Amino acid sequence: MISVVLPVFNGERTLGSCLACLFASDYSDFEVIVIDDHSTDNSGALARLLPCRLIELPQNLGAAAARNAGAAVAVGSILFFLDADILVRPHSLGRVAALFAERAELAALFGSFEAETISTDFFSQYKNLLHHYTHQTSRAEATTFASGFGAVRAKVFAELNGFDPKQRFLEDVELGYRMHAAGHRVLLDKQLQMTHCKRYTLASLVRSDFYGRAIPWTTLMLEKRVYNNDMNTRITNVLSVPISALLLASPLAVRFHWIGIMSLLLIVLLIVLNGRFLAFLFNRRGTRFALGALAMTWLTYLYSGLGVLVAGVTFGRRRAV
Repeated sequence: MISVVLPVFNGERTLGSCLACLFASDYSDFEVIVIDDHSTDNSGALARLLPCRLIELPQNLGAAAARNAGAAVAVGSILFFLDADILVRPHSLGRVAALFAERAELAALFGSFEAETISTDFFSQYKNLLHHYTHQTSRAEATTFASGFGAVRAKVFAELNGFDPKQRFLEDVELGYRMHAAGHRVLLDKQLQMTHCKRYTLASLVRSDFYGRAIPWTTLMLEKRVYNNDMNTRITNVLSVPISALLLASPLAVRFHWIGIMSLLLIVLLIVLNGRFLAFLFNRRGTRFALGALAMTWLTYLYSGLGVLVAGVTFGRRRAV
């Protein structure tokens, strides 16, 4: 049996579609536990329209604590954590059950966002395609976890005491690091693809990447002394950060008649390091989108690099105290 654990905070825009897709599953042996993390919209009311078990938290505790609350009442031997803005396919739950049944050594698995998404604006399309490309080109033997669309054996989750409620961001990555350190095997199943419905603006994208990824992910890597040349921390990503910063600073660092040559050289290096991703976008969306994505990729490395710097300085100061 699969227990689908679904936390939601003000997710009424997508929760109905998320639940409808779940209950259209080909696989029948599952329960759905919705944890309303003190929403101020109609998320709870939507959950009551379908045969879900609804837990309403008295205050907003964050995704980690909400997922733990759902897992605490789950009866399934598999916990399938799902975000309220993700749509499963009819065969998704069945595939999860089959993989765990076939591979006894697996402690956990997670899937991939599919290339297509609901929102048609540039920023949502760019971010979704970046997620899809990252998932599809990463190693199947994972050292992390994704709680937005990932499953774990209930007994393993209990042994590790679940998610760390102090982790307001990247609680899944932190759990994945602990699972890997304990010797558990985690699978990135690239065929288990789901639709991500999240809509991004430039401001929300920068805010999410800076506060929700760059700073907490760097902090986690420093605290746990973990670095993997995979997923979002590949060597090409790491090298792209200083190159992007140099591209921004080049007009101040070189004489006027060298600015063009220096900038062109740095742009070429950035394209070479991210060539496969940009080629993927070109094949998917064409020249105009790929050029916009090049600019967005450069900007992403700039503010993400700043987040790495902030996290490094903060971590160093804490260690010095």
